[in-house]
Formats: sequence, C-alpha cells, structure tokens
Amino acid sequence: MARDYAMRALTIYMMCEEHAHVGLIHHWLGKTHEQQNNLVQAEQEYRRATEIVQKVQDDWSLARCTVSLAEFLLKSGRQEEAMKEALIAVECAQACHDQSLQGQALVVLACIAHCHGNSEATDTYFQQALALLEGTPAARAAVATTYLRFAAILEERGDIQGSLVNMKRAHDFQQSPYEDL
Repeated sequence: MARDYAMRALTIYMMCEEHAHVGLIHHWLGKTHEQQNNLVQAEQEYRRATEIVQKVQDDWSLARCTVSLAEFLLKSGRQEEAMKEALIAVECAQACHDQSLQGQALVVLACIAHCHGNSEATDTYFQQALALLEGTPAARAAVATTYLRFAAILEERGDIQGSLVNMKRAHDFQQSPYEDL
C-alpha cells in the first residue's frame, strides 16, 4: 500500500516537474525495497534518486539520498563505493547545515574505518558523528543507535569499559525527557 501511494506521488511530482521530490520518492522506494529484501531494486532506486537530485543541485536531498545509498552499500560489503557516497553526503550535509545527515554519513565512514582496522579513524568519526547528532533535537534514536554501534565495535576490539560507557550513554538517550516530571 505504501508503494502504491509512493507511485501516485511520483506521478504527480513528475507531472509538476518537481524533480527534487521525484528523487526523494525514489529514495523512499529504495528504502521500501531494502526493507523487503529486494536488494537489486533497492540499489536501483537509491541510484536513480541520487542521479535525479544531483541534477537539480539540491544539497539536502542529495545528502539524504547519498547517505542512504552509502549505508546500503556498506551493508552489502562494498566499502569503497560506500566511502565515496558517504563523503558526498558529508559535503552536501555541511553545505546545507544539516547536522543529522552529516552525523549519519560520518557513522558510515566510522564503520568503513573499522572494517579497514583503523581504530583511530573509527573513534574519531564516531566522536564527530555523536557531537553532531547530540546537537540535533529530533535525533534521540539516531544518537542511541550510534552509541550502540560504537559500543559493539569497542567490545569487538576488547575495550569492554569503553563499550559499557557507550551502552550507558545509549540508554540515557533512550530515556524520555519527560520522566523527571
């Protein structure tokens, strides 16, 4: 049903020549295909989305689409391609001053650095990402997830204390801001 709505919206946006919105619909179709494990279609939609928004020179939309493509490529084990897309996402997110997207792209770079065995770069990217994400009011879940990803990597490296600290931070971010009332 969500796919049907997306296809209708896509048709309308194409008729109105709202190219940035067309790109974002392809982005969400990519997410939908990825969730349904239709990986070939997901990659096609992500690539179509980035191609469209690149042409309209919309930094925010390009950052959104390339960070999703980078995450997808990372999950697919294609680290070099993921790095290329994540770097584009960082640049575009900086240009449009979107700390959340910049933080998400830095998390991808952190995971790639970890895959390459570069602990120093991994830690630096995670710390930069967390500093950006913590400053974003709507990103509580993203911050908690990032702390958990960092904790898992630290545990894998044998840094149990660092892992526990990051798990605690994730827990603290998951707590409702209204619990003290």
